[in-house]
Amino acid sequence: MTRKLIYIIEDDQVLAAHFVRTLKNHTTETFTNGIDAIKRIDQQLPDLIILDVIIDGPSAFSLLHELQSYTDTAQIPIIICSSLDLTQYDLTLYGVVRVLDKSTMHPDDLVEAVSYAR
Repeated sequence: MTRKLIYIIEDDQVLAAHFVRTLKNHTTETFTNGIDAIKRIDQQLPDLIILDVIIDGPSAFSLLHELQSYTDTAQIPIIICSSLDLTQYDLTLYGVVRVLDKSTMHPDDLVEAVSYAR
């Protein structure tokens, strides 16, 4: 398994810590909002982003739009973890490779999603 640099954008600190523990075989950084994440992305591109839809500050959709507006950041695969029903959106247009439902997901689901992300 290749070690990935993963940015976790999740405002629930307990859940973010759980994701970090679950992904212990990877390098992770956590952010509670998209603004701090974008500042860090400008410094170093991650291999993958795990994103909650409801975050502090500008919405996750604003972040997705921002990432898609640049060639280098548009290539970052994104896994969304949310309790919202997002089936009405074509999120592949934003680089989303997987959507996990927080209310039903298991830790192994996240590990599997990360391992299959490009």
